[in-house]
Amino acid sequence: MSQVKNAVLITGGGQRIGAYLVRQFIQQTDYPVVFTYRTPRAEVHELVSLGAIAIQCDFTAQEALPGLVEIIKEKVVSIRAIIHNASLWLNDKQAPPFSEEYRALFKVHVEAPIFLNQNLHSLLLASNDKFKDIISLSDYSVSRVTDSHIAYLSSKSALQTVSKGFAKQFAPNIKVNDIAPALIQFNQNDDEEYKKKRLNQSAIPIEPGAEVIWQAVDYLMNSSYTTGSILQLDGGRHLL
Repeated sequence: MSQVKNAVLITGGGQRIGAYLVRQFIQQTDYPVVFTYRTPRAEVHELVSLGAIAIQCDFTAQEALPGLVEIIKEKVVSIRAIIHNASLWLNDKQAPPFSEEYRALFKVHVEAPIFLNQNLHSLLLASNDKFKDIISLSDYSVSRVTDSHIAYLSSKSALQTVSKGFAKQFAPNIKVNDIAPALIQFNQNDDEEYKKKRLNQSAIPIEPGAEVIWQAVDYLMNSSYTTGSILQLDGGRHLL
């Protein structure tokens, strides 16, 4: 297989929002799509059948990242955008201090994005597209206090700092921004009482779905004057 040009790299693209973004890029753009996934599943095979390039990689295993970069460099001549979507959702009981789960939060949300930004920088600069982008997905709750996900939100806050730091370091050639979503979509096992409670937390009380993430990504990639920003997708939750 020949190397692809101006690829979009999406981490954690094998399910949910990541998989939705993979489909949108395939259906609505001409950019080749490369995505990473941790666990084999039917959705990964579906995305490959649509034309995406899939690479299995466990971001909690630091020794896997250099190998991932080498595989990407074998398959890709240049990168148009990197989207740091890979994420772990763990509360403080699931990720107590000094545990593997605690360390995994920072490996996935902080260390992996830093490593990939640094080691794929040359491929971004090699793109002949008008713009080059790095976009991370953090969490709206970083801006609010919670006592149940302190480690998780600390790692997502650090991801926002990573985004701002690279925005400064890579300017003006590469734009670097973060998207901080609040409620996007419910899980299958969420009950009606929980759904009602969550919806009432926002001025726009809807379950918007992954489409709003795509809209934000599309905006940032096509904006000529936006870098170092934290784009809040909260439905007006900050107003209540």
